[in-house]
Amino acid sequence: MVKDHPGIVFFSGGTALAGLSGSLADVNPECSYIITTFDSGGSSAELRKIFDMPAVGDIRNRLISLANLDSPERSEIVRLLAYRFPKYGDKEALNGELSHLANGTHPLMENISEVVCKILSNHFARFIELSDGRFDPAYACLGNIILATGYMIHKGVLAPPIAQFSRLIRARGVVRAASMDSGHLAVRLLDGEVIAGQHLFTGKEAPPVSSPIDGMWACSGVEDPWPSSVHASSLAMMLIKEADLIVYPMGSFYSSILASLIPRGMGQAISRNHCPKIFIPNMGHDPELFGHDVPMQVEKLLEILRMDNAAEIPGESVLSTILIDSENGNYEGGLSLEAIQKLPLTIIDCKLVSEKSTPLIDPDLLAPVLMGIAQNI
Repeated sequence: MVKDHPGIVFFSGGTALAGLSGSLADVNPECSYIITTFDSGGSSAELRKIFDMPAVGDIRNRLISLANLDSPERSEIVRLLAYRFPKYGDKEALNGELSHLANGTHPLMENISEVVCKILSNHFARFIELSDGRFDPAYACLGNIILATGYMIHKGVLAPPIAQFSRLIRARGVVRAASMDSGHLAVRLLDGEVIAGQHLFTGKEAPPVSSPIDGMWACSGVEDPWPSSVHASSLAMMLIKEADLIVYPMGSFYSSILASLIPRGMGQAISRNHCPKIFIPNMGHDPELFGHDVPMQVEKLLEILRMDNAAEIPGESVLSTILIDSENGNYEGGLSLEAIQKLPLTIIDCKLVSEKSTPLIDPDLLAPVLMGIAQNI
């Protein structure tokens, strides 16, 4: 069957891809996003602790970046789903807000239709019932609560609540969880220190790492860094199989990009699809890239991609191209262009940074480059 648009699959998480996903949504509704589910910090930690579930914050973030805001009501729905409670609010007062959401009387629901309001209020009411007073609402995102409630209603399956969330906001693209397993991340630093828990090595909720990250794996919890298997979701594997272009984009290198690739089976599935696979190195400051130039990022990316079975996964089957801006790019640890030129990769060197976006990649420059590559395959 001939597609109207090329199927581009991105591995990501976090906020770095929000601008690009919005730009691409306007021209290609066939873009798909495989999102990491291993965050162990912020309000996700509270939900994970109570329900023993994968993290949903990055999924919610990507869905909202894809929302179709062509109607006033949908804009109000998105506003509600993106809303966070105050970080240091009184617990009793915040639980009162949750109760207003559960009975449909919260001010955020004033301009939402009765049908949608009923769907949302039922979810909030069910959440109150399921959490049974154990949840601290401080800094909690309402969209995360909706997804977590759907996960519990559907007995530990994320796909149905993601689909319902997508319909509510008419998401202009497909979002899938990288894994359905409730795993966490652990890293080993070059000095030998092992850190379990994503929030402890990103440099956001704890001091940045003082030694380069030398390896990463999945573990069962922040108190247990011992390696534990997590498996790629079947829906993510299906997207990979049907992709016309696979992209490892900018974003937090370990906690977003590599984390979305770490589930077992992901590397094998990517290697079986003969489409181009493009790496877009990060620009600007990423604490996780301390001590990493771009060639080392390629090395670490290949290490994760070949982790399923390095003997049977050639590097060229999982990474074919690197997309850089050698003139305007500001790369953590250095670009090391001469070293890149020695790698068995196709190099596409073009303008990716504009005056308005510097020192970061401009989504409005990157989107047409990716579309051009995908359409000329």
